[in-house]
Parts: sequence; structure tokens; C-alpha cells
Amino acid sequence: MRVIVAPDKFKGTLSARAAADAMAEAVHAWRRSAEVVGVPIADGGDGTLDALGGANREDVVTGPRGAPVRAPWRLDGDRAVIESAVASGLVLAGGASGNDPWAATSRGVGELVALALDGGASRIVVGMGGSAMTDGGRGALEALGDRVPFASGRVAVLTDTTVAFDDAARVFAPQKGADAAMVRRLTQRLETDAAEWALRFGCDVRRVPRTGAAGGLSGALSAAGAELVDGAAYVSDALGLDALIAGADLVLTGEGAFDETSLAGKGPGHVLALAAAHGVRALVVAGVVDAGAADLRAISLVETVGERRARQEPATAVRIATATALERWSAVIPS
Repeated sequence: MRVIVAPDKFKGTLSARAAADAMAEAVHAWRRSAEVVGVPIADGGDGTLDALGGANREDVVTGPRGAPVRAPWRLDGDRAVIESAVASGLVLAGGASGNDPWAATSRGVGELVALALDGGASRIVVGMGGSAMTDGGRGALEALGDRVPFASGRVAVLTDTTVAFDDAARVFAPQKGADAAMVRRLTQRLETDAAEWALRFGCDVRRVPRTGAAGGLSGALSAAGAELVDGAAYVSDALGLDALIAGADLVLTGEGAFDETSLAGKGPGHVLALAAAHGVRALVVAGVVDAGAADLRAISLVETVGERRARQEPATAVRIATATALERWSAVIPS
């Protein structure tokens, strides 16, 4: 039996690599002769840098609250990989409770892109996700200065959402600490930003899908000439996941919270779509599973071991939940 283990991160508790290792242990305990291939995935959010080779550089840039932060990134030949969360992430801002939704800036991401451009990168991949800001990408564009607009094909922006620029505050700002009044203020500011980007670059991003990622940063970069890309599909292609799944007997995937949004641009949803396309059985192991997704052979860590253990011993919880899933659905798994 050949098993592909391709989870995303369990946000706040376990990296995609650690989750893949825990799942693999459970598969080997269940069937010793199984060939297990671990392929940690990402969809443009946190973990994208690791999935695409990991960091080999680190630079000090402006953090989301204005203080300097050390941000890892990758420069591999003529390709650079940058993750927004390491420069302008919500975690760096102290989470939703410590964040200033109005002042949080994308400047650090722009500084990393500038370093990549100055370093000679001809292809720059910028992952969105996990950000603290809703600044419409203004901070990033200010840091880039006269380096924009980008040459065609030089910058690719990876997103895990199709939300448009003018909906960015409404959809994402509450997760970043904004109350209803702040959401209205941010939405008004995004309207001003969009008008300025349209005047400056000749591109109206207000209703363009995927331009609302990272508080509108994806929209600003898109207006400046970047290509908007489905993050899950990009990472999957880079890892050769389609071919791996095509030759598999079983696929395991997972993430921290699995729900209907997981099937609309998130990494595990993409894995499930690939498995379905090749007629390969797939199981999902997640921290929590929405009731609407329960029929997709998804099992919850919280329901299996309890919330406390799932948070305090996430690797053990993933291993136990994976073992439970394998036993529960063994009747439909090819031998």
C-alpha cells in the first residue's frame, strides 16, 4: 500500500511537517508494510515558505506594529519565496487582542520584496495569509518605492481566498481585532486606496477576486503588476502532488479547522479534489471538524482526545486521531 500524507499546518499548535510525521507514525503502526510519502503542504498562508524549500536568508524589516523584526525568506537562484506572516503577521502583533487594526502595516513585506528585487530575483513568490494589517497594501508599496510597477511575470501572489479588495475589512478585519466601527473605517480607507491604485497603475482592483488577501495587500501588488495565483494549486504543483496522488492507494490530509471554507481554496480542499480526480480514497484529520463536513470522512482531534489534550499534546493527538480514522474507515480502504 502506498499512502500520501499531505496535511497543512494545525495553526497555533503544529507545523505541517510535524503533522505529517505524526500521521505517518500512525499509518506505519496500522500497516507496517505501507509505503508512506510525507508531503507537507500550504496554500499561500503560514507555512508556504517551509513547503517551498525553507528559509536560507534572514533580514531585519519593519514589523506590523512598526518595530523591527527578523524575517526569514528564501533566495534560490533567480527565485525568491516570501511569506507575509513572517514580516507582517498577526502573531507578531500579539494576536487579535494585541493588534492595532488601523495602524498595522504591510511595510515589512514590501521591504522583503525590495530585497528580492535588488538581489536579482527574476521570479518572486509572495504568500499571503496570517497577516495583521488591513492597510490596502499601502505600507508595502511605500517600501517598494520606484521598484513598481513590476515587470510582467516577475511577481506571483499566492492566496487562499477569492475575497475581493473592497470586502477585505468586512471579511477579515474582525479576526485581526477590529470591532464593527473599525471595520467601517477600514472599508472607507480601502475605497481610498483602491482609487489611488487605479489612478497610479490604471487597474481597478475593488471587485477582482483574490485582491482582498492580507488586508488588501494582494490587491495592491496586483495593481502594481503582480500575478494573482491560487496558493494551494501553486504549492501542489511545485511539490508534484498530483503525480504522487495518482499513484497512491490512500491519501491523508488535514489542518487545524476543517469546514466548508476548506473546500474553497484551502490546501486540504485541493488535496481532496486531486484525490477525487484520481479515484483515490482520502481521509481528513483536523483539530475541529464542522458538522457540514463530517460526511467527507473527516475526524476531529477534539472529539477524539478532548480539547485540552489536542492543544497541549497536538502531535500525540494527531497520531491517535489518525489511527482512529484508519480503523474506522478500514473497510473502504484498499488492502
